[in-house]
Amino acid sequence: MQYPGLPENIPKYELLLACQVGALLTTNKNLEDLLQGILQTAVNSLGFHQVGLILLPKGKHPVSWSASLNGAETKKTKETGDTSNLNKFLSFQNEKPKKYRKMLEPLHPVIATTLPVVLKAGDPVSIMEIGIFGMDRNNAQYMLVKAVSVARHIADTLQDSFFKRQKDPHLRKMAVWLEMINTISSTLDIREVMHVVCQLTADYFSAKSCIYLLDEKEQTLIPAVGVGSYDPVLKKKFKALKGIRPFPAINRVIETQQPVIVTPANINQHLTPDIIINFGYSWLVLVPILSRDKTIGVMQVDRPEESAGFNQEETEIIFAIARATAIAIENAQLIEMLGQKEQLLHHLVNKLITAQEDERKRLAADLHDGIIQSLIAIWYRLQRIAPPNEVGDEEWQAEIFDTTRLLNEQILEIRRMLYDLRPLILDNYGLFPAVESYVQNLQDKNNISVDVVILGKNESLNSRIEITLFRILQEALTNVLKHGNATNARVELTTKADSVSLIVEDNGTGFDTSLLSTAHYHERLGLAGIQERALLLNGICSIESWPGKGTRMSVDIPIPEEREK
Repeated sequence: MQYPGLPENIPKYELLLACQVGALLTTNKNLEDLLQGILQTAVNSLGFHQVGLILLPKGKHPVSWSASLNGAETKKTKETGDTSNLNKFLSFQNEKPKKYRKMLEPLHPVIATTLPVVLKAGDPVSIMEIGIFGMDRNNAQYMLVKAVSVARHIADTLQDSFFKRQKDPHLRKMAVWLEMINTISSTLDIREVMHVVCQLTADYFSAKSCIYLLDEKEQTLIPAVGVGSYDPVLKKKFKALKGIRPFPAINRVIETQQPVIVTPANINQHLTPDIIINFGYSWLVLVPILSRDKTIGVMQVDRPEESAGFNQEETEIIFAIARATAIAIENAQLIEMLGQKEQLLHHLVNKLITAQEDERKRLAADLHDGIIQSLIAIWYRLQRIAPPNEVGDEEWQAEIFDTTRLLNEQILEIRRMLYDLRPLILDNYGLFPAVESYVQNLQDKNNISVDVVILGKNESLNSRIEITLFRILQEALTNVLKHGNATNARVELTTKADSVSLIVEDNGTGFDTSLLSTAHYHERLGLAGIQERALLLNGICSIESWPGKGTRMSVDIPIPEEREK
């Protein structure tokens, strides 16, 4: 592990946390044991090999702790030892005015972030810095979510210690909301948001906390995040809930969009026996995570049987946390969608440019190798044709016949090229004859049967809608031939007074439509192009497909009130 440009005697951590605190910072044995336990848990349960925590009180020597796979150790700063060298280095860098904005910056972390920490009323907000070292950026990004959870736990432990002395519960609540707002505004990583929110909630309520997302298509649970217990067996049980149907309490939360409180008295009404036994539940609060008046997930907080359960105020706080979480998830999803759109646009532009160049190359080759060569041959033949009195009639007639045949072939070739560029039948006769002609040609050249149903032929359409629907049909049937391996397809084109719809179905191999919302989307640019074409005319495109059961694509485009002729 390397810290570029730094002295060799500085220890190397995979996870390093550093926090500037006020001069009044004091620690006791109980607090030090709690902090040391959190660091050791990060090593034992979260996959870090070596972690460190440094608190830098203004005007005082730093205090630090570390833990590693080789065994934990607690150290306070002394003049000797590796940890003290790092403390001195960070303290020295911190004294340099405005040279470094962040304490960990001179260590060059692979990836870093921050969390706010409120330790005393009236004091400015402290900042805890989180740095990941010694791994590639993809792994660092993955581990950062766990690192933030550890940092959040440490910050809450520090805050609890100081708030108990101050006896100011309102300050603790303020800190909770400050941390929540900071998390929502500082990251667009949905996983990081959910991890921090769950950790904060678990620490604040001295409970376990988890978030279930809902698979809308399958109507099943997706266990997203669970914190508050580092029991590996319990973690496996939680992950094993993926794909099960929601239990009664969650169904009630979804239906009412209100919190549900589970107590030892009513637990059998709200939870299934296997859930109660596997997780040892007694007291629970379940609240909806709402997006656009729709339940997209459920946040759950639970306490053991010996606790006092949850009162109404705590339930309302949990509900408020869930509402804030929903905002964060919505924002992250919107940004992710914009990013996917931007990436898709980039791929489509590249595809368009490539297609243009390929088309020019193909046209140039066709003209040079086909039409031009034939026209040259015709020119030579015309040069050889002599008046009838100088050659025999049969020879003269044969030459004329061959020349006529060549001209006819080239006329057909030029028509084929023009049809590929833009079917003249579309401009001369409209969309419906063009569709019928195109489908008939497709069947003649390929081993596929295509049924065509056209409704509303008397309705006129403007040229933009006609060419858009024709190109969508071409792309859809090309996909059926190239990717679907279908033997039968059906095309239905329906024109109404205010809209026109196109449906293309096939009995091919189908595909997993979940790929359309992932980074693999760009691999199906044909489908993306169809959706973009429809969107340009304010239309809607929906694609349904099932592996082994075929694909159904439907496009619905509104017809403007003032129709363009």
